[in-house]
Amino acid sequence: MAQPLYVAFVWHMHQPSYRDTRTGEYRLPWVRLHAAKDYLHVAEILADFPEIHQTINVVPSLGEQILDYAAGQAVDRALALCQKPSLTLDDKREILDTFFSINWDHFLFPVPRYSQLARLRELVGQEAGLLSDAYYTDLMVWFNLAWIDPSLRQRNRRIQLLVEKGKNFSRADLDTVLAFHREVCARVLPAYRKLADAGHVELSTSPYYHPILPLLIDLQSARDASPDLSLPRLPFSHPEDAVDHLMAAVEFHQNHFGQTPKGLWPSEGAVSEAAIELVAKFSPIHWVASDEHLLERALDTHFARDGSGQLEDPRPLCRPYRLKGQGPALFFRDQILSDRIGFVYQHMDSLAASEDLIQRLLNVADKLVSDSSPHVISIVLDGENCWEFYPNNGDDFLRSLFEKLRREPRLQTITPSEYLDRFAVTGQIDRLPAGSWINANLETWIGEPSQNRAWELLALTRSALAAWERQVVGKEPERRQRAWDALRVAEGSDWFWWYYRRNRTKGSEIFDCLYRQHLSNVYQAIGAPAPDWLAQPIHGQATSPRREVAGPMRQTPLSGEHEASTVWVNAGYLEPEASTGAMQVGASLFRRFYFGYDADHLYVRLETLKDSRALDLTVYLQAPTEGVAHPVSRTDGTDRLDDADLSFNWRIDFPAESQGPARISIARDAGRWEPIAATVEHVRGELALEARIATNIFGIRPNDQIHLLAAAERAGQIIEILPSRGVATLVLGDVDVSLRSKAIGGDGHA
Repeated sequence: MAQPLYVAFVWHMHQPSYRDTRTGEYRLPWVRLHAAKDYLHVAEILADFPEIHQTINVVPSLGEQILDYAAGQAVDRALALCQKPSLTLDDKREILDTFFSINWDHFLFPVPRYSQLARLRELVGQEAGLLSDAYYTDLMVWFNLAWIDPSLRQRNRRIQLLVEKGKNFSRADLDTVLAFHREVCARVLPAYRKLADAGHVELSTSPYYHPILPLLIDLQSARDASPDLSLPRLPFSHPEDAVDHLMAAVEFHQNHFGQTPKGLWPSEGAVSEAAIELVAKFSPIHWVASDEHLLERALDTHFARDGSGQLEDPRPLCRPYRLKGQGPALFFRDQILSDRIGFVYQHMDSLAASEDLIQRLLNVADKLVSDSSPHVISIVLDGENCWEFYPNNGDDFLRSLFEKLRREPRLQTITPSEYLDRFAVTGQIDRLPAGSWINANLETWIGEPSQNRAWELLALTRSALAAWERQVVGKEPERRQRAWDALRVAEGSDWFWWYYRRNRTKGSEIFDCLYRQHLSNVYQAIGAPAPDWLAQPIHGQATSPRREVAGPMRQTPLSGEHEASTVWVNAGYLEPEASTGAMQVGASLFRRFYFGYDADHLYVRLETLKDSRALDLTVYLQAPTEGVAHPVSRTDGTDRLDDADLSFNWRIDFPAESQGPARISIARDAGRWEPIAATVEHVRGELALEARIATNIFGIRPNDQIHLLAAAERAGQIIEILPSRGVATLVLGDVDVSLRSKAIGGDGHA
C-alpha cells in the first residue's frame, strides 16, 4: 500500500517583548488582545480534532508576557486607559487613535454600535472633547469585546449578555470584559500543555527574545545572500548571546510545558551553517524548520512550479535533510502553500479555500504515488495575525480544512518529531546558505541606514555592559541580570524589522522608542547615564519605496551593475508593496523598477532578487500612439493583471538569455502582438537589467504621459508584476542643456 503524504503544520506564535524591563510597564496591548482572540482559539479548534496532529511554536518571550497578564502583573497602555476612573482630554485623543485598531470589515462594520462610534469619530476629527463620556465608555468596551474570539464570545454568558446589550455600557461592564481577558490569558499555556500531554500536538520553541541567529552570531552572514549589502560600521559577532537565547528558551519550555522541546523554529526561519552547528550542541533539539528557497540555494537548484504554483517535482522539498549528515533534521516549508493560508485564502469563500488546499496537497501526493519512500510537506506560518482577515476569525476555514484532512486517507498530518520517530532522514546537504523565509536573505533586518544604525547602537551598548561587567567581576548579580535581560530584548528581530523602510506604517515610531528604551535600560541597570545618542530617533534615514521622476537622464553607457549608479539619480522608481501589518509575503522577484527619459529615449532599469538572466522580463507600455486602434488589455491571456481598467499598446520583451534577443511588439486587432523591426539597447547583469529605447519608435513626444508596468514571466504566464496595483506614470518633459546641468552636476555626480 502506498504511503500517504504526510503534512506537517507548524503554527508560529510570536509577539515582541513590549515590557519595559526597568518599570515593568507594557507599551502596546497586542499580547493580551491576541490571547483573547487567537492563541486560545487555535488550541480550542485543535482540541476538537485530536487526530489532526500539528505543531504550535511558542516564542518564550511571548509566553512570558502571557503569564504576566494571567497573573495580573502586566498593564499595557490601552489597559491603563480603561482602568482610569476619569479621562483627560489627552487620554480621549489617545483612545480615539488606538481603540479602532482591528480589522473593520470583519470586526467593526458588523457591529452597529461599534460602526456608529467609528462614524462619530470621523465627524469630530481631532476634537475629542465633543464626544461624551458615555461615548468613550462604549468605545472602550467594544474595542475589548471585538478582540475576543467570536466563538468564545458566544459561549460565555457574561460576555454574550454584553454583546446583546450593545451600548450604554457602565464601567462595571468594562471591568467584566477586562477580567475575561485575564481569564483567557490564564488558559492559553495550560491549553497548549494539555494538547501536548495528550499527544495531539507538538510544542516547539524559538530563541528566547526572537533574535536573528545568523546575525547574532556574525553580521557578516548577511553578505552570504547579498554580497554587496551595506553593513554597520561596528562589527557584531556574539555566538555566546545566541547560546544564551537558546538555553533560556529550553529552560522556559521545560518549566511551563513539563518537557524538553525537540523542535526549533529559528526566528524568521533564519538559518546559517554556523547557526545549525550551534543548535546541534543542544542535544534536546532534534529538528529545525526553515524555508524552501534556502533549500534551493543549498542544492543549487530551482523548484519548478507550473502556472498555478504547484510543484512539478515535489520530491526534493518533501523530505527532511541533515547538514553534512549530522546535527538536527532540517524541514523546509512549502512557501506557496504557507503563503496561501497567510495571504490568499482570506479573500476566498472558506469552504472553497479549504478545498483548494486539499486539492493542492493531493496533487503533490499523486506525483509521489510511485515512490514508496515516505514524504512530508511542511506548512509553516504565522499562527495569529492572519485570522482577523478571514470571515469568523478563520474558524470556518480551519474547521473545514481539518474535517477534510480527517476524511482523506491519502493525506496524514504529522508533527516533525513523529516523522523522525518513524522514518530515517535520507536527505543531505553539504552547505546551508545564510538567509530567512523572506526572500532567502537577511535584508529585512540589516543593510539600510536605520537598521545599520540600530545594530551600531546595540554594539556600543553591549560593549559598555561588558566593560562594566569586567569591573564588577561577579558582584551585583541582580543589576547584572537586569542589564543583560534588557540587552537580550534589544537583540530581538522585531526592532530591526520595523526599521526596514518597506515595513514603515503609522505608529512604527513606537518601536523606535521601545528599542532605544531597552538600550537605555541597560545603562540604567549598570548605574551609568544613557548616552545622548539614545535620545535621538533612529527613524528617518532610509529612502522611500517610491520616487517621482526629477528630470532627464544623462546619456552614458548602460552598466547592469547590482546597484544603480548616479546616472539614475533623476529617474523615478518604485518597489514592491510591503505586506500589511506584521505579516509579509515569503518571496518576491522584483527589487526595484526605475524609469526615466532624455530628449530622445526612454530608460528602464529592472532590479531583481534572483538572477535576472534566467527570467523572462517584460515592460508593458501605454502610450498615446496614433494608429493603434486595438490596445491589449492587462489580462492578455493571464489572470494576474485583472485588477485595473488599463490597457497597453506596446511591450518590450527581454527573454531569458538562452531564449533569444530583446524585441518590441505592438498591439494589433484581436489582442494580437506583432513584433516590429527595432533595436533595443540593453545590458543585463546578474541582478539588474538596464535598457535605453528611442522614443520615436512609440511615437512619443515631449509632454506625453505614458504608463509603464514591469512583469516577470515563465512559460508565457505572468508570475509577478510591479507595481502590483496601478501603473508607473512618466511625463516626458522638455529637455535642454541648462536643465540637464542643474539636475545633474557637470562631473556626473548627484
